[in-house]
Amino acid sequence: MKLESIGVKIREKREQKSWSQEALACAADLSTVYIGMIERGEKVPRLQTFLRIVHCLGTTPNDLLAGLFPEKKNEETFKYKHEIEKLSVKDKNKMYKIMEAFFEEY
Repeated sequence: MKLESIGVKIREKREQKSWSQEALACAADLSTVYIGMIERGEKVPRLQTFLRIVHCLGTTPNDLLAGLFPEKKNEETFKYKHEIEKLSVKDKNKMYKIMEAFFEEY
């Protein structure tokens, strides 16, 4: 997956709503510069930020991530998603923090 792919999907959803980068930034409580960097693939948002953007755009994480991973990865992602859903709230929060730390590297 190329980093700019997530940003392209975010831009497409934003444009479908006829929103400017400024409108999305305001709705998500982010800077316009940061939204631009995400859309150009210069930055990958942290998990909490990604979820805030998803909410503001009125879409789902699955919708924005669909097609970004090779099919085998989608199967693996589904498997792990299913396993995470079985965890307690405390353990889910731990897993989210691990994932967030991983994605900060990108």
